[in-house]
Amino acid sequence: MVLAFLALSPSSLEMPNAKTHDSITFIMVPFTYAGAEMMWADHTVSLIATASMLFSGLMFGPDLDLNSKPYKRWGPLKLLWKPYQAALPHRSVLSHGPVLGTIIRIVYFLLVFSAFGATILYLSRVYIHGQQSTWSAEFNLIQSDMLMFWNNSDQTLFLGAFGGMWAGALAHTAADITWSAWKKIF
Repeated sequence: MVLAFLALSPSSLEMPNAKTHDSITFIMVPFTYAGAEMMWADHTVSLIATASMLFSGLMFGPDLDLNSKPYKRWGPLKLLWKPYQAALPHRSVLSHGPVLGTIIRIVYFLLVFSAFGATILYLSRVYIHGQQSTWSAEFNLIQSDMLMFWNNSDQTLFLGAFGGMWAGALAHTAADITWSAWKKIF
């Protein structure tokens, strides 16, 4: 991460741009994998942690509270992040806090994904298949499926995924803090 900062001139320092954040994310790949291997000694968990860190750094990071590169990478689904942007002020602990921000994004995404999925299922059942259903029944079905998946899965995989997402968010926030400190010094 330090190498990415040393390569840049202080005159270009406002805040790290998306390219810098992306570079830091890619630089972190071997460190994330090695850290996960030391923590869990399981190649599958280490791969999940590393993939989650990449996902977090490139698409699921703190700057989803802005019209940012990670936000734009969601393509047409970026509209799902509009309520998140409206609710959270930029660089607040709710968006940029490595632990709290990550938890909030995960919970928000799961709720929005459930609502979006419930809407698609409801419309499909009622208007395509001519079945009787309600939106709340579809939402409850998705929630129960997610809970069943959680209960029947190895929790270590979820810890690895959260650890990776946390590492991606931490790298982003650390870059912002380091950038601000660098700017004040120079």
